[in-house]
Amino acid sequence: MNAYKQPLVSIITPVYNTEKYLSECIESVVNQTYQNWEYIIVNNCSTDGSLQIARNYETQDDRIRVYDNRKFLNLMQNWNHAMRQISRESSYCKVVHADDTIFPECIERMVEVAEKYPSVGIVGSYRLDENQVNLDGLAYPENFFSGKEICRNCWYL
Repeated sequence: MNAYKQPLVSIITPVYNTEKYLSECIESVVNQTYQNWEYIIVNNCSTDGSLQIARNYETQDDRIRVYDNRKFLNLMQNWNHAMRQISRESSYCKVVHADDTIFPECIERMVEVAEKYPSVGIVGSYRLDENQVNLDGLAYPENFFSGKEICRNCWYL
């Protein structure tokens, strides 16, 4: 499928002093098999080299936009500010924390699920924390769960 016929996905990374991890995070986004994305990196007044790393990638790929906050925002304010930068044309949003990496087919697979089940409000994924799978607990390899099933499996009364 032509990249510009695919739905636009906004990928968001809020950044604060993550120089140690940021290049690997950005590389994992740049190397996606899915091509129609924009990548929004919001630097929250980092005092390390995070802004310079992000700006370097911005010059290499016109899908990357870097915002540098003029004043420090608390965590929720910065997240809200980052979300406000998403393009109006965007169909989906994926948050990738600055110390995370995503597999090359992550966005492609998430869009496939979202397009197959248009009534779905949230598409999630497993996460690797070093070499441990996290955010698991649902039957693999199922792609769709009702809200009722999620609540029964995740929330105990």
